[in-house]
Amino acid sequence: NRTGFLRRGNTKSQTGIYMSLSDFKNNKLTCESECILQRQPKAIHVHDFFWNMPNIKVRCDGKKLTYKKSDLYGFRDCSNNVYRFYKNTEYQVVEAGNIYIYVQEKNIAQSKGYKVVNAYYFSMMPNSDIIPLNFSNLKNAYKNNEKFEDLLDQYFSVGDVRTYDKQHNTFKVNYVYSKTIDNK
Repeated sequence: NRTGFLRRGNTKSQTGIYMSLSDFKNNKLTCESECILQRQPKAIHVHDFFWNMPNIKVRCDGKKLTYKKSDLYGFRDCSNNVYRFYKNTEYQVVEAGNIYIYVQEKNIAQSKGYKVVNAYYFSMMPNSDIIPLNFSNLKNAYKNNEKFEDLLDQYFSVGDVRTYDKQHNTFKVNYVYSKTIDNK
C-alpha cells in the first residue's frame, strides 16, 4: 500500500485536520474523531465535487466549524488517506519521500459519461508548489542537481516517471533520487 508510510499503527481509523505543516509532520490531528460507523455523519465536508470551494466544514466536539483551506495544511479521512490543500484544492499524499508524490482523481468526458483517471503531481518539499509529475517538470525543478538529472535520463528515457517500484516499495522517481543522496 503506497500510503502505508502515513499510518502510525492505530487500529482504529481517525479523521481530522492538520492545521499546519508541523501538525502533519507530527501526525497531530485537530478535530479528531473516530470512524466507527458508515452511517455516522461525515466529519469533514470538502465541497470539491463540482466547485472549488475555499472552505471546508468540520464536525468538532458536536459543533460545525468552517475553516479556510488556505489556513490549513490538509486532512486525513476515514480510509487513512491524507490530503494536502493547495490553491483551494485537495491532493492525496501518496508518498512523502524526498519528493512528495500526490494523486488527484480527474473526470474525463467521454461519449457516454465520464471516465475517472488518476493525475499525478509532485512537490520538492511538503509545503512547496504542487506540479504535474512528468519528466520535463522534474528536470526543470531539479535543474541544479546534475546527478539527479543524469539519473532521470538514465532511468526514464523511455519510461514513465509515475511508475511505482514494488521491489523497493516506493515510487521509482524517489528511488532514483535516493541514489543522489547515498552516493554523495
